Amino acid sequence: MDGADNRQRQRDEMLALAAIFGDAAVEHDGDTSSFVLHAPIDAMEAQVDVRFHLPESYPSDSPPVFEWIGARDVSADGDARPSGYMYPTRQLVFSAEMSRAAAAELHRVWGEDMGRDAAVFGWITWLAEYLSERWPRPLDPIPLPKDGISAAAKAAECADASRDDETPAESQAQGASVPDIFTGAPLEMKKSVFVGHVARVTSAQEVASVLAALLQDKKIAQATHNILAYRIRLPNGSFSQDNDDDGETAAGRRLAHLLQLLGAENVVVVVTRWYGGTQLGPDRFKLINNAARQALDASGLLATAGHQ
Repeated sequence: MDGADNRQRQRDEMLALAAIFGDAAVEHDGDTSSFVLHAPIDAMEAQVDVRFHLPESYPSDSPPVFEWIGARDVSADGDARPSGYMYPTRQLVFSAEMSRAAAAELHRVWGEDMGRDAAVFGWITWLAEYLSERWPRPLDPIPLPKDGISAAAKAAECADASRDDETPAESQAQGASVPDIFTGAPLEMKKSVFVGHVARVTSAQEVASVLAALLQDKKIAQATHNILAYRIRLPNGSFSQDNDDDGETAAGRRLAHLLQLLGAENVVVVVTRWYGGTQLGPDRFKLINNAARQALDASGLLATAGHQ
């Protein structure tokens, strides 16, 4: 079979994938022999992103080659969820063992006579079943403040109310379950002050307890923003992660990205900002991330997680 025939069959396969998953699911990146497939896995409310490289000899004599990009929880994209909660996202880690199993299956699917013209679709169907056993279970949402009330004020209010209802023994028991919190050195610009706080956490409940413990400090509770992000490695190797801007638009997402870049694991970071009366523009994001990075470095939590 000549190359022209293979190319036509490749185009036909990509058109079929677009018809099945939608036009937006097949992304061409400028190379006719390469494309990215954004395939939904409805049963898990997830999406896998895979780049496929198609040799000139595919599908007649060679299998396609895949490059794993990632998998993400798309349930967080919906608008049907009740407001007032932070919903931890589930992130699948594609291990070397899983990559070997997936490569072997792709070769097997291509090798079957009936599957040569639909190897990618057949493989994606297998992948959905394969990942279903490894995808993280849904995580409990974390309550956030009601609309119109800052996160700091609401958490402080809840903390005060819970202390009023507790006996001394109950209060002491709850305090003992709060992870150790490290507070970094303050950074200042034009009278705005930024302070990072970090703690080692292993569950969303510990994230909530760290925030509540910080907000028992009235100075922190009355700050302009308490921006939060966390990243927790689950027993199956995937990650639970989420963030909260607390009114500073996009700041939580930037903190979450910082944790990913640093390879931080089992860590929550909260950056407290007291507004000094002068707008800082984009510099405020640098200061927020710098305060977080300084606290993470000084606390030793990155080294504890195996990252320098």
